[in-house]
Order: sequence, then C-alpha cells, then structure tokens
Amino acid sequence: MLQRFPNLTGLSIKLFQFIAQLFIYSYLLFLVIYVVLRLIFWDELWMVALIGILIPWILFPLFLIPGIAGLILRQKRLTIASSIVCLILIGWLHSTYWSPKPASIPDDALTVKVLSLNLTWHSTKTESLVELLQSETPDIVLLQETTKRNTHKVVPYVEELYPYTFFGNRVGMFSRYPIADKKMIHLAELDEFQQRAIVDIEGQPVVVYNVQTIAPWIRPQPWIGNLTIPTYEYGDRHQQIADLIDRIHQETLPVIAAGDFNLTDTSQDYRRLQTVMEDAYKQSGYGFGFTWPYGWPLSDLIKSINWRLTHPLFRIDQIWYSAEWSATSSQVLPPTGSEHLPIEASVTLPLD
Repeated sequence: MLQRFPNLTGLSIKLFQFIAQLFIYSYLLFLVIYVVLRLIFWDELWMVALIGILIPWILFPLFLIPGIAGLILRQKRLTIASSIVCLILIGWLHSTYWSPKPASIPDDALTVKVLSLNLTWHSTKTESLVELLQSETPDIVLLQETTKRNTHKVVPYVEELYPYTFFGNRVGMFSRYPIADKKMIHLAELDEFQQRAIVDIEGQPVVVYNVQTIAPWIRPQPWIGNLTIPTYEYGDRHQQIADLIDRIHQETLPVIAAGDFNLTDTSQDYRRLQTVMEDAYKQSGYGFGFTWPYGWPLSDLIKSINWRLTHPLFRIDQIWYSAEWSATSSQVLPPTGSEHLPIEASVTLPLD
C-alpha cells in the first residue's frame, strides 16, 4: 500500500506536525489573552470569570508541550522554553497547594473544630450524616441545602453530643456549646438563606456564619434579534459576598464563616474575602481540596452518557476565620452521598 503511495508517510508526518504546532500556538495564544484580560478586567468579564474557575485544569496541557516540541516538532528552543515554564508551574503548584503552613497550638489557646457540609437536599441519608458526626465529633456543624425535616431526623442520634441547635430554611447548625444569639439572614437581600449565631465557647463569644450563596451558572441571554448566547452569570453571588464582607467589617468578636461559597480560590470574590478573613484550607490543608461535584451524573450535560464523576473538580466549600484565629489543620472528608464532600478545620484562638 505504501509502495503505491510513496508520499503518504511524509504527508502524514507533516500533517501531524502541523496539527501539533497549531495546538501549541493556539493554546499559548489562549493563555496569553486570558492572562492579559485577567490583569485588566478580572471577573468584570464573564468569560474571564468562567475560565478562572477552570484553574488549575486549564494549565495542565502545558506539561504536554515539551514532549510535543521535542519529539514531534524537533524544535529545540521551544522544548527548552516550555520545559522552563513547566518547572515554574510545578513550583507554583507546590507552593500554592502542597505547602501548608498550619499554626502550632499554644498551651493557653481555645481550639474549635468546625465541620461544614452541603447535603444536596435528600442525597445525604440520615445514617450517613450521623456516622460522620459521631466519627469526627466536631464542635460546630454547619449544614447547607437541607430541610428542617431531614435535620430534625438527626437530632435523636446526636442530641447528647450536640445539645444546642439552630435550624432554619435550607440551613442548619449543631453545636456542643451554647448558642447565645440566633438570626436568619439574607445576604444582599436575595432569596438564599444564611445564618448568623453567637456561640459561647467556654466563656468566649464567637460569631459563626453559615453561608450558602447563589450558585453561578451558564444561562442563555438575548443577543441580536431572536438569537441568544450562553453567558456565565455570577452577579448574585458577587452581591452576597460583598454584603458578607461588610458584615465581617462590622463584627467586634472573633468570626468563623463556613459553607458553600460557590467560588474558587482564583475568583475575584475569593480575593475580596481574603481582605477580611483567612481560608483555613489554604493555610493548613494539603492538595487541591476539591469538594464538588462528587458523583455528579454526566447525563445532566449529555443525555447519552451514564457515567458519574468519581472525583470532584472544584473547591467551592470553604471554612474562613477572622484575624484573631489561626488554622492548625484542614481536610476534605469522605463522601456521604451528597454532591459536595464534607470539609473540616481546626482553628485556635489565643486566650488573653
């Protein structure tokens, strides 16, 4: 066959090289455009905000470039340059995700273990939640996307461990310590429910926020005439985060805020939160810490696919704390049936 078409192999190699070269330079151009737009606009452009949530995933193709440049394109300079970039990327990934800086625990410090879980409504069975609480025994438990009926089912099994509770629409709180003040709130006066409580921990009052923000999503928007284009909408979450930041500024007590924030650590709203609080996993967790979506059916996107995601892709569930605290440990816990994985952190407060 090849004897009848002597130029076929050469043409195939050239075509393969052309495709490889097109991939490399298109991908690099995409990254350059993204970085420039991010530096100028950041999340003010929905396209930049959408691409941002895909970090670090969109950076991993960089590791393919040295091999393609060296083995297929035979371009020495591109191979060396891309290898250097990969080394820089490895250093950044290590310093960002694999270099935790947990605080040591002073002898005279107050230590609090906080657990947060989005139950995804009825996905988490009562038995799974009870087993989680009894095995981890956190001091404060914050639940999102739950119902009063489901939360009340847990009470008989854990009431000795958690004598103090605060249940509201879609959110719930269990505490080993007295809850001195309870209030349901609506961040930015939007529909989603949140909780603010003052918990008396061994004589130290602590403000605790149970947070559930409105999830950003891709929705069609009118464009020209009857045409619509898909856009990434996150304005509601942005307003809620802005309201939460204002509330934190006004607090005079140590603060813990945990829940489903529906944002990643590359978003602008995340950076704004960092102006008033610290992310426990960022300080004391190890690895990417992805929490969502676990077990998500891909048929929601493509009807013909019956697979489920067995590994989450984003870290949108977080535990934050004000400057008075320090984080000693943080981890993502095993699945409970929810699309969100539970998260847990231990934070310490020096006592005067």
